[in-house]
Amino acid sequence: MAGIREYSGTDRTTSTMALVSLVSLIAIYWIFSGGSTEVGNDILEISSSPVIPTIALAIFRTMAALTVITTLCLIVASKTGLSYNVLDYESREYGPRRIFGTHRLAAFTMWSFFLMGAYFAIAAYASWADIIGLEVPNSLLIICPATLASSCACALLVTVTVTFMLIPEAHERGDDFRHYFRWDSQMMHNGNVIILGFELIVTGTSVGIEHISFPILFGSAYVIFSALFAMKKGFYFYDFIDPRLNGAPVIHLTLLAVLACMYIGVLLLTSVIEWNRSAGTLITVALIFLMTTFRDPREGTLSP
Repeated sequence: MAGIREYSGTDRTTSTMALVSLVSLIAIYWIFSGGSTEVGNDILEISSSPVIPTIALAIFRTMAALTVITTLCLIVASKTGLSYNVLDYESREYGPRRIFGTHRLAAFTMWSFFLMGAYFAIAAYASWADIIGLEVPNSLLIICPATLASSCACALLVTVTVTFMLIPEAHERGDDFRHYFRWDSQMMHNGNVIILGFELIVTGTSVGIEHISFPILFGSAYVIFSALFAMKKGFYFYDFIDPRLNGAPVIHLTLLAVLACMYIGVLLLTSVIEWNRSAGTLITVALIFLMTTFRDPREGTLSP
């Protein structure tokens, strides 16, 4: 009998996508019925900070957005590309393949990092608008917490998955996983939670359980995109995300549930920060320390 991450005689794509679509519909219903489309923050909460001056917050957010844009542009522009361990769509075999240009942006890590950049671009605009006296549309007061919620949940999922799943599994298989320790990967797998962790500590933006649908929808959009991308381009970045796997419905539902749990973790953390900012800061720093990995477990040093 085939295991969950193995192939059987039955293609599970239809049932997997039906399940993902059902979850997406439930998430959309929650968006419109749970209050997330209502303005829950005012302009001062979005644009300013209770900890640092607004100008400092605006500069930080601008630098964060520029960091994301620069990183992604350099990744796409790289002439040498990068060798990834991917799942071939036709052979269903997992192995190395050199990926170039915009194809590298098809990884969930890239999607998550881009989402983070979008949040910081929006939040930076809100901060600068407040400083120079521009009017901020109400739609921004809805989009900003929604993108922050999604960014935090997705960043946590990326960092935790890379640190506790992808690197250990690659190490056990004897794969070449040096790319996880390149500067760009470090920025997207570790820098993401560091930057967002600082934002959570200093921001005045509030997020709540009503925003839980946004990271779930983002995750649903990615798994659907990933399936379409694999059919056209011939590979999956992650071997466990193939909807044809015997346990694909369970795997996909679990991934979306984990994404929701990551967001609930963010809510708990923000609750602590709002209750006591010093305690929240210490917990945030401790969590970042525990979930990030900067050293190759085989060598104990950063790869060149």
